Amino acid sequence: MPAPKFSCQEQENRILQAAAACIEASSLLDFTMSGISKAAGLSMGSIYKHIQSKEDVLVALGYHYQVHFMAVVKQIFALPLPAVARIPAVQLMDHSLVSPFGFAPQLETLLGNEAILKRASAGWLEKFITIDIAVEDLFREEVLRACRDGELQVDQAQQEAIAHELVTSMWSICVGHTQVQMQRNARHLLDQEVQPSGRLESDSVIVRSMTRMMNTYPWTTPLTETLLASTCRLLEEHGLR
Repeated sequence: MPAPKFSCQEQENRILQAAAACIEASSLLDFTMSGISKAAGLSMGSIYKHIQSKEDVLVALGYHYQVHFMAVVKQIFALPLPAVARIPAVQLMDHSLVSPFGFAPQLETLLGNEAILKRASAGWLEKFITIDIAVEDLFREEVLRACRDGELQVDQAQQEAIAHELVTSMWSICVGHTQVQMQRNARHLLDQEVQPSGRLESDSVIVRSMTRMMNTYPWTTPLTETLLASTCRLLEEHGLR
């Protein structure tokens, strides 16, 4: 019996690369499993060993995006920035430079829908939720590190609560901004002249909102326009903007 052409991991990688290409060529709703099979050069039997449904495709891609995103966030958190600037720096990076595919914001929105997640297989669902929690914990630990280092002056008894509050607030601002951005950009469907948004500038509305929110907390170093501008330059130096 001949050896398999690709290893199990190689097959999975080919399937997900093919899935991303099929979605880019059509949409998150219109791609087909047969199209993925053809693009991956694998039989439908091989596809279904890894991916059981279209929902599995979305969740698997979401998982791999989160793995990639987490690695980039760790890179940003390692930059020589004061703690108050490290979390906003994640929003200031050019996501198109670091995202493995162009439909990541739309995919994230879909994967916030419990009805879609419930139709995914248990294996992929567990992977996705586990990495999602890990990403949130990464931000929470960054806030707690700022507390331990004295950059965020919070009583020890309040540190966990403040970390949860700050991360939830920043997360809400960023997710809300993404949703508003997508809705505004969709207006071209009615021939409304809406310019697509590029990377965030340090003086943009959403960054000003983040700055106001961050500065309500007792940081030793406040978030200023000058600090945001230097953060942008540092991200550019590291190919993240």
